[in-house]
Amino acid sequence: MNVNIETIINWVLNLPAWVWITLIAHFTILIVVAYMILLERKTASWVQDRIGPNRVGLGFGIIPYLKDMHMFGLGQPLADGLKFILKEDYRAKGVDPVLFTLAPMVMIIVIITSIAVLPIGGIREQTGHVNIAAPAPTASNEDIMRDVQAAAGKNFYSASKAYDHVTPDGKLIETWNVTYRYHFQIADLNIGVLYVLAVLSLSVYGVVIGGWASNNKYSFIGGLRATANMISYEIPMGLAVLCIVLMFGTLNLETIVDQQAHYWMGWIPAWNCFNQPLAFVMFLICIHAEANRAPFDLAEAEQELVGGYHTEYSSMRFALFFLAEYAGMITTSAVCVALFFGGWQIPWIEKLPFLQQFFPDANNPAVTNSVIICIIRGGVMFAKTLVVVFVFMWVRWSLPRFRFDQLMMLAWRALIPISLGMLIMTALVIYFVPPEMGAVMMVSGATALALLGGNVAVLVLSMGISLILPAPPPTNRKSLVPGSRYQKTPLPAGVISGGNGILPAPT
Repeated sequence: MNVNIETIINWVLNLPAWVWITLIAHFTILIVVAYMILLERKTASWVQDRIGPNRVGLGFGIIPYLKDMHMFGLGQPLADGLKFILKEDYRAKGVDPVLFTLAPMVMIIVIITSIAVLPIGGIREQTGHVNIAAPAPTASNEDIMRDVQAAAGKNFYSASKAYDHVTPDGKLIETWNVTYRYHFQIADLNIGVLYVLAVLSLSVYGVVIGGWASNNKYSFIGGLRATANMISYEIPMGLAVLCIVLMFGTLNLETIVDQQAHYWMGWIPAWNCFNQPLAFVMFLICIHAEANRAPFDLAEAEQELVGGYHTEYSSMRFALFFLAEYAGMITTSAVCVALFFGGWQIPWIEKLPFLQQFFPDANNPAVTNSVIICIIRGGVMFAKTLVVVFVFMWVRWSLPRFRFDQLMMLAWRALIPISLGMLIMTALVIYFVPPEMGAVMMVSGATALALLGGNVAVLVLSMGISLILPAPPPTNRKSLVPGSRYQKTPLPAGVISGGNGILPAPT
């Protein structure tokens, strides 16, 4: 079989843009996940005032010229990966062999799939030419444009007639200037927000299946806790997202990002974290819970459940759980950036005089004719995502873990009622102070100010109601154990209670 190298090269170069974006995005996440473990350890050392891993370089102590270079510990994630690969693939007796292996696969596949609708770099505009046969005199403009669009193919945006010419065989051909717009994302779904929420909610199946298939009571309890956690915190997270959806009238994640690319008062970025700060805080809390990160990591609480749902896992099965947790942090952080921090937007860049030539559509700053700017935007969104990821790590090493009843109480007595109040407030503001109407709703300065005032009102009202609500049940009562030396009982005269029991009174 003869292989034509030139044909293969042409086929690779003509692959659709979304294929390249898919490969780059997925490999970037997989590489970053490995180095996020190093970032986690460095963050822990910073919080605890120590140095952290800094000995393993890229030479691993054996590669010439590199073996004595520590390189700030950059080889640590690679050494950890090598350790996982070489560890014994242990499987306890009595586990379900199929589900035991399937559980970590479900988690990592679901998390990686969820990045498909994330808007990475805006819209790239490019011009080209297409030729069509001269239409009949009776053809309508709609029919002509339909022929032009069919000839142009995908990513067609607009067209204008350039000139006519006659081919050597006497046929009249019309040449049209065509504008193409390429979206820098893997899939442009109209229900992108719903897709992300639905797919991310499937990750709990990996935890539950792993806990049940392990045939271990601790693992099973961890799976049950993860289920209760997901059911509780999906509600306020969904309601917080609905507040944003109401503001823009769309579920398209790219449109939500694009409509934040303008300014209030000419210079304040129209990011949703400014007009919906309470919704942002609730969403941030909920993605901590959804990712099973401290202080919401009750599904794997080491002090109570040994390790929870992954107690029986080792080698690469455990590594997949580990990687899925960090990949989930990246995905949920990227969604948070898209909803509340303008996604890929670089504030004020399109206002710079020497860059205005790269933004051909004054009414839509998302459109640029430079692929370099799209790549820079992707880097900016990645940087914003890393900031939110750092918050994940900062919280983990700063706050103690909740008890499980406190976890449920936070969701059902606080976040869910507040999120319902936020949704009602947002609906009222949108009704009485409507945004600017266009292809989609754009939040004006007046609407943003009204929403900010509504956030303050909901917060004050919630604090006032919390003062008159009945107290929660005293679930942290001490159990009375007959004969316990810690039980408060009258002591005989002449003795005192000491830390190790009953001690004679000092003379």
